[in-house]
Amino acid sequence: MHVRLSFDRRSTSLASRWARARSVSLGVDMDDRIAEILERLPAKPPRSRLDPHATLIEEMRRRGRTFVEIARVLAEECQVSTCPSNIHHFMKLRARTAKTERRASARSGVSIEVASPQMSAGKRVLQSKQSTDAVLRIAALKQRKPLPPPVSEGFDYDPNEPLRLLKPEKPETDR
Repeated sequence: MHVRLSFDRRSTSLASRWARARSVSLGVDMDDRIAEILERLPAKPPRSRLDPHATLIEEMRRRGRTFVEIARVLAEECQVSTCPSNIHHFMKLRARTAKTERRASARSGVSIEVASPQMSAGKRVLQSKQSTDAVLRIAALKQRKPLPPPVSEGFDYDPNEPLRLLKPEKPETDR
């Protein structure tokens, strides 16, 4: 016996077609039901054993430590045994997720960066100092006198005259 299922063009998954038919037959809005289920689920624990030590790893990287050194410190101080490549992949994944979060917040117009007053004041001072230095350098370049045109020592080109080969004059001792 061969059973033929009718395919919905929008969905190719049998489970999704069944769920859609079931929600229509029960008269329950699936979005509300899904939201209820998701709210009841407990928070998922971190999947990586490096997650609790993320701030330590990031700070060590900021201070120029290699992945090998970070792995050694984690093994000695935190009793977390891992290889340097795992730390590299962990950092790469965190950078990727942070980048996507920044993009999403930029689209929504919300800033996710948290800055302390000291850090923002330091940035302002640094930016104002850099802009002042740039303004001073530009002003110095504008006040600089142009270089005199180079003096040619044997070849003068005049666009109104035809080119001629000049014979070098013989020194008086050869005459």
